[in-house]
Amino acid sequence: MNIRSKFYGLALLGLLGLASTSCSDFLNPEPLNSIDRDVAFTDLAGAQGAVVGLYGNLTSANNLGLRVPIFADLLADNLDHTGTFPSFAQLKSRNPLPDNAELNSMYSSLYSTINRANNIIAQIPNTTGISDAVRGQLIGEAQFVRAYCYFMLTNYWGDVALVLTPTTTPDNSLFVSRTPREQVYNQIRTDLDAAESVLPAANVGRATRWSAIALKSRLALYRQQWADAARFADQVIAGPFTLASTYRAAIATRNPTESIWEIQFDAQVQSSYAFFMLPTANGGRFEMSPGGQRATLLTAYETGDQRRSATISDGTFQIVGRTGTVAQGNQIKYFDPGTGTDTFKAIRLAEMFLNSAEAKAQQQDIPGALVALNRVRTRAGLPALLAANVTQTSLLEAIERERRVELALEGHRWFDLIRTGRAQSVLGITDATRLLMPIPNREIVNNPNMKQNPGY
Repeated sequence: MNIRSKFYGLALLGLLGLASTSCSDFLNPEPLNSIDRDVAFTDLAGAQGAVVGLYGNLTSANNLGLRVPIFADLLADNLDHTGTFPSFAQLKSRNPLPDNAELNSMYSSLYSTINRANNIIAQIPNTTGISDAVRGQLIGEAQFVRAYCYFMLTNYWGDVALVLTPTTTPDNSLFVSRTPREQVYNQIRTDLDAAESVLPAANVGRATRWSAIALKSRLALYRQQWADAARFADQVIAGPFTLASTYRAAIATRNPTESIWEIQFDAQVQSSYAFFMLPTANGGRFEMSPGGQRATLLTAYETGDQRRSATISDGTFQIVGRTGTVAQGNQIKYFDPGTGTDTFKAIRLAEMFLNSAEAKAQQQDIPGALVALNRVRTRAGLPALLAANVTQTSLLEAIERERRVELALEGHRWFDLIRTGRAQSVLGITDATRLLMPIPNREIVNNPNMKQNPGY
C-alpha cells in the first residue's frame, strides 16, 4: 500500500474548501486505501502507520518532493524558468497571482501535513498497547514535522494561521485568523524543544534528536538569535556526523555521513527534481535551469571550486545507465529523472558549519567563524580564508557566497536574502510586498477572517 495514500482519511487539504463534499456516499465512496482516524490509532501498528503516512505526505511534489524547497531557488537568482508553465513563470518574475496553482498546491500540502501531525499528537496519547518511550517518539516525530512545515509556511507567506488541533469537518472552526510570524516561530521552537527530548539519536529518513537541534539552529539564525544559532549548530557539529570526503559524495550519495535529515525517494515514491530540471534529451521537461538568463549561479563559484562541476554540468557528466551526457550549464545535482530516486538533503552538516560561522561573525568572533567556514571551503578545494584578510563585513559577505554555492538547489537562497535584508538590492526587487507570497485566493474567499498579504 502506498504510504502517501494509506492515511489519506487523516488529511485536510488546506484550511478550507477541500475537506469534504456534500455529495452522496454512492457518488463518493470511502477510499479502500484509507481508514478512519478513530480506527487508525487503536493500536501500535496503526499509530506507527500514521507516522509513516505523515512522512509520505512530505514526499509529494507539492511538498519536499519538489516545490517547497526548489521555489526558494527559482524566486531568487539560482534558477531561471526555462519551461512552459505560466504558474512557474509568475514565480520567476516575482509577480504571482493569488490563484497561482503552484503556491496553492504548496499551501494545501503543508497544511495537509500539519493536520496529519495534529491528529497524531492528539490521538497517540490514547493509543493502547504502546510503551511510553515509543509513544513519546511518535509524538516527537509529528512535532518535528509540524515545526518544519510551519517554518516553511511562515517564511513564504509571513503571518499564517497557526492550527494546533486536528481538523475533521469543514465547519466554522476553520475560520481562523493569521498569527504573527514571531508567535509562529515561538510555536516552532516549542515543538522542537519537545521533540528533541523524546526523539532517538538515529533513524534514517525520519526525525531525530539531532535534526531537531539542527532545525533550532536554523530557526535561531532566521530570528537573529546569534548565540543560540551558534550553540545549536556547534552541538550538531560535535555530534556523530562528518563531512563527506567530497562535495559530490555529499549530495549524490544516499544518506551520507553528513546527512542530518534526508527525505527518502525510490522507484515507488519518486522525487521530481531531476525531471523538472534536466533537459528533454536527458529525460526531463526542463522547466527550470541554473543556466538561464535570469540565473547567475553559473558565475557565483570561485575558480577551483569543486562544487560547480558537481552541481552544474561542464558538458562531460553522464547519467549512469543512460546514453549521452548532460549539456554544459544544466544542473546535475539531481540526476535520476526516470525513476526519481534522488533523495532530498533537507538538513546537512555543512549547513551547520555555515550557521555557526555566520552566527559567530555576527558576534564579532572572527576566529571562530573562520574555523567553521573554512571546513566547508577546504572540502570544496578552496583555500582557507585568513583573519588578517577579512573584516566582519567582508566575512559575512563571504559566508553568504558560501551558503549560495554550498546549498544551491536545496531551498535556501531566497530565504537567506530575505532574512539578511538583501533580497531587494541583490535581485532588483523594487516592490517590497513581493518578498511574501500571496495567500491563496480560495482561502480569502472561503474564510472571512483570512486577510491577504499587502500588494495582492
